[in-house]
Formats: sequence, C-alpha cells, structure tokens
Amino acid sequence: MILPSASIIEFLVTFLFLLFIFVDAYFKKSKIASNDFKGVFYLSLSYRLFFSLLFGVFYSFSVEGGDTIGYWEGANTLNNLFFDSPMNFIDCLTSDSSPTNMSKHFNANTGFPPGWLYREQQGWMICKIFSILSIITFKSYFAMSLIIAYLTFMGSWRLMELISKFKTHDRGNLLFALMFIPSLCFWCSGISKDAIIYVCTLYILINFFKIISENKVSIKGILVIFILSYFIFQTRSFVLFSMLASLFMAFGARLTKRFETSPFLKFGLRISYFVVGFFGIFMFFGSQTVADIIAEAGIIQQDFATNLSYTGGKYDVISTDLSPLGILKSFPRGLLIGIYRPFITESLSFSYIWNGLESILLIFLTGRFFLSFKVLKKMNKIRKNEFLMFALIFVLIIGFMAGFTSIIFGVLVRIRAILLPFVFLILTVKADQEPTKLTEVKSI
Repeated sequence: MILPSASIIEFLVTFLFLLFIFVDAYFKKSKIASNDFKGVFYLSLSYRLFFSLLFGVFYSFSVEGGDTIGYWEGANTLNNLFFDSPMNFIDCLTSDSSPTNMSKHFNANTGFPPGWLYREQQGWMICKIFSILSIITFKSYFAMSLIIAYLTFMGSWRLMELISKFKTHDRGNLLFALMFIPSLCFWCSGISKDAIIYVCTLYILINFFKIISENKVSIKGILVIFILSYFIFQTRSFVLFSMLASLFMAFGARLTKRFETSPFLKFGLRISYFVVGFFGIFMFFGSQTVADIIAEAGIIQQDFATNLSYTGGKYDVISTDLSPLGILKSFPRGLLIGIYRPFITESLSFSYIWNGLESILLIFLTGRFFLSFKVLKKMNKIRKNEFLMFALIFVLIIGFMAGFTSIIFGVLVRIRAILLPFVFLILTVKADQEPTKLTEVKSI
C-alpha cells in the first residue's frame, strides 16, 4: 500500500511544517535550553523527527497498513465531516461511537471511518485527537507525524531540564534516557496511540512537579493535568491509574522530606502514610473499576494467545489466574518480561531490533546497579527523591501490565516504550552526590 496522499501537496505541506518546527524551536531554545544541554538541542530534535518519519515510511510502504494508517484515515474522515457540517463534527467529538451515530454523522460526501477503529472506543478517541491535526495539516500524514514528534521532543526536553536540577544523573545518561532511546523515539513519535499517551504523560509530569516545586496552585496547570488525564483514561486507562498511584507515592516522599529534622514527626508521618496508602490500595483493588481492568486484561491476554489473526512472535501466557493472589504470583515474571523482553534473539526484524539492543543494555545496567558497592546509597536516593520515587512505582506497575497482557511482542514493545526512560533513570542514578531539594527547583 502506497500512502494515498503521497503527492506533491503531501511533500510540500510536510516541508512547510518541518520548516515551521525548526523556526519555532529556534525561538524556544533560548527559553528552555540550559548551558549543559543547549549544544545538543538541534541534534536531539533532528533525531526525534528522523524516527518519526522512519516510523511513517515503515508503516506506509513496508507494513502497508497497520493501526497508524487507520488512525490517519479516521482523522481524515472527521476532517471531511468538519467541512461538511461543523456542528455534526462537534457532536461527533463529544458523542460515543454507535451504529446510530455512524449513519447520523457520516455519508457519501464525508466517507466512512475504518469500522474496526470506530467500534473500539479507545481507537476512535485517537482518531478524534488526530482530526485536529488533520485539519491544520491539510490531511498530510507526515506533517501530522512531525507535529507529534515535536510535541514529544519539547515535553521530553522540559522534563530533562527539570530532572537535571536534582543532580541525580550524569549529563550523558540523562540525555540518553529522555532523548536518544531508539525504540521510544520510533514507537512514540508518530501517528499512534502510544505517542498520544506518551505526550500526555510528559506534560502531566511537567505540570505536576512544577506545581509542587513552586508550592502554589496553578489553575492552568491543574486544568492541563485534568484534560490530559481524561485523554489517557479514554485511551489506556491502566496507565492513568498507574500514574495516580506513582504520583501519590512521590507526594508522600515530599511530605516526609519536609520533616527531615524532626525524627518523631517523620516517623509518625511515615506510619500514617503507610496506613492510609495500604487502606487506599485495599479499597482500590476491591473496587469495580479494578475488577473491570483485571477482567479486561484477562480477555486481552486470552485473545492474543488464541486468536490466529494476531501474527508475530509470542511468549507463553503467564497465568490465567486473575485472582489477587494469582496476579501477585504472576508479578515477578510479568515485570521481567515487561522490562527486558524481547531479547536480541527474539527481535531480529527491523521494527524490533532496537528493543533487542536496548534489552542487552538494560540487563547490563541492572547487573551494574545491584552489584555496585553503592547500591544502598542509590536506593536511598531513589527513596528520598520525589521524581525517582514516581519513576520506580510507575515502572513496576506499567512493566507488569505490559508483560502480563501483551503476549505478542509487537504489542509488548509498544506498551513498554513509555516506561523505558524511567527504567534508565532508575538504573543510572548517581550515589556520590546529594540531590537538590525539589522546593529549590525553579519553574522552566
């Protein structure tokens, strides 16, 4: 399949948006790039844009389809609807997908969205988001991809600058974790669900830590967090619950640090925090929401394992026991799969080779972390730093969910992509320097 819009207009629009991106980056560089990193600003941007275009070319001309083309086609159908009837377009964005709404909103003039995406609420939400980009890029597939890549770059850069203030990582490790992980740049820089989730995650973290670092409530920041949380909830809900749990632990680490000079209050706060956290987790896992997530995970797991239409490399089902005890028993193996697989021997194809090479690096860094004479100092630093505490809990939850539900390596590498920068940040934390207090970090 050759991309339907592979024409002079497509290339012209793509070039114009590429030019716009570099012009915009030129003016923003002086505002967001510190002296430590400004030398690699354009290199990092070009690297991200390259992988975005590579992702688009691979799926357009090699795979000849895939969900990325489906999202693009669905977004363009909504684009047609916008110009056919703006009121119907707004109604479509705010309503659920159903056979009644399909016939109400779409016709021969607008065309019809891919049925398999329209029937999937999460996939259709991605089409709605990309429809805005479709309108402003004149349906250009590669221009839309470049915009998403630019958003991920800016979010990653701002987060990197924030973390650098903590003095917890060497410059090179921080750059690699946020800017140069190949599979992350490949899977999360184009027209995909994973890219949308990653963008939302980045800007939620930026606004959350900005609010607590300035010790004041920002209406704008809170509004951004709620809007982006809604998008994540509508597309991959377990990521949102993982973020909430991780941010809760990070906020608890911050409260504890406030009473560093008062051992009695510090101990009392930790006990209270543990009790409240345990009670909250108990209530949460007993709720219908979690029951639905676990049931959905079981369905996905079995579907991937038994449905012959899902091709590609697979690994064995971890467990079919969806009880709390069964999930607890499955946790170690699910986590190891979610973080380290596919191994290099399981990822010899073009789209997976990055993951195999990264797996080798992750195994090496893990061994170096735990065999280091300063491993206890590193763990203590993670425990005391708000962001690193978030990263640790986030990796544990997302890693397990990715390994437990994916079954297919093609699904695994996309779900786990979002956790890779946080895994690298955990494994490369320094032990020889005390981190800067978060309250001393200025807004970027």
